[in-house]
Amino acid sequence: MKKIICALMTVIVAFSANAQKIKWDKGDLKVLSGQTQLATEIVYENLQVSKMPEEQFVNERRENDNKEKAGAGDKFYENWHEAKKTKYPKRLNDYIHKSSKEKVTASENNSAATYKLILKPNNIDLGKGRYFGTKPALVDFDITIVEVANPSVVVAHGVATQVKGEAKAPKGSGWIPGGAGAVMDAANRSQNFEATNRVAESFELLATAIGKAMKK
Repeated sequence: MKKIICALMTVIVAFSANAQKIKWDKGDLKVLSGQTQLATEIVYENLQVSKMPEEQFVNERRENDNKEKAGAGDKFYENWHEAKKTKYPKRLNDYIHKSSKEKVTASENNSAATYKLILKPNNIDLGKGRYFGTKPALVDFDITIVEVANPSVVVAHGVATQVKGEAKAPKGSGWIPGGAGAVMDAANRSQNFEATNRVAESFELLATAIGKAMKK
């Protein structure tokens, strides 16, 4: 029992230490402190992926993958655009809620919110997904907080650079008895094969920082 408790405590510490820093040039997350509702929006305008415009990257990847395996590029294309509509917003909203200890409800078009969080990913390095030698995704975000009633009023603005995205089991989970830790590690590593899963982890890390600030 003591071993299990120690392992779980190690996991908790690992999570708390994995915070994302944001550089602010106007205001900061303190403006959201105590808020229980938050509107969110993700803007993909002028996005660069792998050092090229997003549209160029996606089309080239689609063509190349289809050459290697029929239909693979089309699947990548569909997954890429679907992630922008569903996976990333869900990860953002869910982890703001979770990291605030469920004190904050974050959603698009949240009419009960006083403020709106606008995330604009500017640059994405997709990294590499493997069982071993994984390279995390790196995402640069522009962060703007505005008043819902007056969107032209910017109350805070900042940037978060090279936000890492990599699915992996928490540190210390390998010590969990019964092989559960090894299963967690294998499951998380397999998630890295899908590029959008790595990018989603970047959204999660940033959302965690925001949610923790709002619970205060």
